[in-house]
Amino acid sequence: MEFILFILLGTAIGILSGFFGIGGGIILTPLLLIIGYPPSTAIVLSLLLTLGSTVTGTVSHMRLKNFHVRDALAVGLSGIVGSAVITPVVFWLEQRTGADAMISALYIVLLTWFAIQFLKPSKRKPVEGHVTQANLYKLMVIGFAAGILSSLMGVSGGFLLTPLLMGWVRFPLKQAIGTSIASATLIVLGGVASYLASGTEAPLYLGITLIVGAFIGSPIGASLLHLFEDHFVRKSLGVFYSVVAVSVMLKVFGQETGSLILLGVFTIGLLILFFYQKVRSRRS
Repeated sequence: MEFILFILLGTAIGILSGFFGIGGGIILTPLLLIIGYPPSTAIVLSLLLTLGSTVTGTVSHMRLKNFHVRDALAVGLSGIVGSAVITPVVFWLEQRTGADAMISALYIVLLTWFAIQFLKPSKRKPVEGHVTQANLYKLMVIGFAAGILSSLMGVSGGFLLTPLLMGWVRFPLKQAIGTSIASATLIVLGGVASYLASGTEAPLYLGITLIVGAFIGSPIGASLLHLFEDHFVRKSLGVFYSVVAVSVMLKVFGQETGSLILLGVFTIGLLILFFYQKVRSRRS
């Protein structure tokens, strides 16, 4: 039963990952913390799930030509450096029982800020086509910041990468999502290696189960992206960030059950909408 539940969980998060260009840890890390896993264990399992979803998502977005390899490498390699720098800090915080509170606070602040950015009316005209000559310095700074957040919060950094690539580098939405998930593969590999090298004890069999689920779900999510307008994807991502931020707040105030219900209802509702649109598209 545990294997089945974790495969289903990995599949559902993989679909969201492929669609939004996020690694999936943004859902799984808070979920595992709510259930009661230690922060380092929750982060490693989330990174393993993220690895599965980012690898398959990268292949899917490469086929769709949604990113340039040079850009993804610049972000990903600088992210590995950031990931290696922050890993010892997490263990230091965990020994002083401060990791859980700090991670939760970071989630709430960052998710709320990004939700506002996606939900408020954009004053800039949307970028059309692809950006072919992105600023390398900007890409490396974004990657380094994403690497720090990846190992600090058990995420791919995609929830940071996508809005920054759109807002600072001025990538169009689909190119930002493709570049985000491709570079996140390298960032997550660096994060997993850092934690395992530090001697983290985690139930790796559960991580492998999550990866299997992500392999199933992530290509499905990427294939659904073309069925929706950019405006819908942008607003949906803003609502998604808001829901996760509220769920973490509920957990901080001791409302673990309410937090789980909120995440579950929203995720299931979004998946139903995705597949309704898929069926509708096939019929038309």
